[in-house]
Parts: sequence; C-alpha cells; structure tokens
Amino acid sequence: MINRNLISFIILILVSVHLIEAIGFEPCDLCLKQRWAWYISLFLAIIPNFIFNDKNKYFLFFISLFLFLNAWFAGWHSGIEWGFWEGPQTCKASSNKLNENLIETLKSLPSAPQCNEASLRILGLSLAGYNFIISLLSSLVIFRKVRKIL
Repeated sequence: MINRNLISFIILILVSVHLIEAIGFEPCDLCLKQRWAWYISLFLAIIPNFIFNDKNKYFLFFISLFLFLNAWFAGWHSGIEWGFWEGPQTCKASSNKLNENLIETLKSLPSAPQCNEASLRILGLSLAGYNFIISLLSSLVIFRKVRKIL
C-alpha cells in the first residue's frame, strides 16, 4: 500500500514549521524535539513503498504510536508555556556566578528561545498546542485505519 497522502501530509507539516522558522520565529529546544516524531513518521511511511509493501499495517501502527507520543510531548510543552507546570531547567535562562568575562561573552551572544515562552501564538494557541492537536488527530485517524486493515 502506498502512503502518498500520509507522506504528503507529513511533508506539509515539516515544510510549514521550517517556513515559520525561516520567517524569523526561532524554535526552542522542546519544539525541535517535537519534530523528531514527524521525521521518523515520514521515514516509516516511505519504507513500505520500497521494501516491505506487505507489512504496511505495522509501519502505520508505529507511525500512530509515535504521533500519539508526540501529542503527549506537545501537550506537556503547551502546559509549560501556559505555566501549568515547570519545565526542565533548560527551559529557563539561568545565571551562574562564573567568570565575569564568560558571562559578558554569553550576554553578547543571541539568546536561544526559552521553552516556557511561546514565540508565536495563532488564535491563542502556540505551535506546540497546534502540534498537540494535529499529532493526536493524526494518530487517531491512522490507528483507525490500522484497525480496519486488521
């Protein structure tokens, strides 16, 4: 079974987040990690077309699983952005009492976006919130398709 629609959908998602990044909205560390599930899903959607075309249901199941876990991760990240719970220490800027020259050097560098602040909100939701919705719905639709195949 060829997963053309799924491959096109995943490519659309990945291109859109890279376009948003090219416009100037830098992703935080957690945002970058949320893309892993999409890259893995793209790889898993392509494999059956070349190698294991009779095992497509297993690849779809793993895609559904990865996207479900990604929805959980994106929901956790959204909760951090809304202040519902604390994120990892890498989400906040911290100051250490190290060498003053080192601190001055670090201050002159452009700062990385923090995970607890959404750099872009569209209709009140951050990109992590949209990733939660899209990942969860995609996971459920794909899982439903896998159940029909079995």
